[in-house]
Amino acid sequence: MTQNIKQQSLTSLDEVETIVDADAHAQASWDDIRAHLDDGHERFESFFESSPAPGSEMNLYHSPTPTYLYEDMKERDDDDTGLYDDAGLEQTAAVTERIGVDAGIVNPTLILNLNFIRERDYAVAIMQGYNDWLVSELDQYDNMVGNLLVAAQDPHRSAEEIDRLADEDDIVGVQLLGTALVPPAGHASYDPIYEAAEANGLPISMHTSGAGMKPFPEQSFWAETYAEDHVTQHPFAHTVNATSLLLNGVPERFPELTFVFQEAGIGYVPYLLGRLDTAYHEFPSEVPALSERPSEYVSEQFYWCTQPLGHTAETPRDLAWLVELVGPENLMFAADAPHPDFDTPEELFDRVRAYFSADEVTAMMGENAIEVYDIE
Repeated sequence: MTQNIKQQSLTSLDEVETIVDADAHAQASWDDIRAHLDDGHERFESFFESSPAPGSEMNLYHSPTPTYLYEDMKERDDDDTGLYDDAGLEQTAAVTERIGVDAGIVNPTLILNLNFIRERDYAVAIMQGYNDWLVSELDQYDNMVGNLLVAAQDPHRSAEEIDRLADEDDIVGVQLLGTALVPPAGHASYDPIYEAAEANGLPISMHTSGAGMKPFPEQSFWAETYAEDHVTQHPFAHTVNATSLLLNGVPERFPELTFVFQEAGIGYVPYLLGRLDTAYHEFPSEVPALSERPSEYVSEQFYWCTQPLGHTAETPRDLAWLVELVGPENLMFAADAPHPDFDTPEELFDRVRAYFSADEVTAMMGENAIEVYDIE
């Protein structure tokens, strides 16, 4: 158990062969996306050229305070973390190397709120432009691979996009954004996405945004600051989507498909699994799609990223208990580079290494991600 120090534990991060950031970020500008639009998206290319703020003009995104204030977060050192700098992957690759991470799995930053866009064709245009930009950028960096973006507004064209790009060497997964995903992830309308991902051997990554989800209007619309939104939105969005996936039997229908939940930490996971198993036993007639407890599917097909670890440096044993409850075999280290609140590998390794075996620690730090994303 984690209350005991393990005698055979690792003593140095140098003993970990491969460290993977399961949630790195790439900042594609609207000009980057426009430059990679295929024929058939001329109307949106014109829109990009004319609009001073193409993102806000075409979606319903709202945050209590402007998200650019996020840049005011205290940086860890003199190096610019560049949350909103238009630097492509250059900065992410540099930060990843500087903090001792061997590989980063790239997700979008600018368009984390794609689900707010009303017009289906516009969402598809962004999906296609971003993905072609990402593939072209990844070719330049040996330490970066990426999740291709899909547009929940059009699952069929998203499935075609998966088939189009799945064989690209640097594409290792599919990013179905979790913020404002309506209907939630377990709805049958997304089956074309899941079918294509499973057929191509790609995991589904689900990322959330720190603000603007608004699935609970009475509570969420009364948030007065970005800080209030940021506390609740990541775990609430994942809770809704994981519950929807599990109780609607998606893992049962797609037994070879893996799901990875990013940027909400892991504190909510044991509570969620307990509630799900209770629902399975209390309301069996309402979950006929499941042949076993939700937690059983989770142990086989679900992974949880560790960032943000929060302020746990003084309570490593508490974090170790939490890791044990979730299961080190289902955890992936995530740095969230290059954002100002990223976690360095030491922040996870130093707090839990004494409580887990060498195999368990190396799994969390990189081996789980290597296996799930099939990183060579």
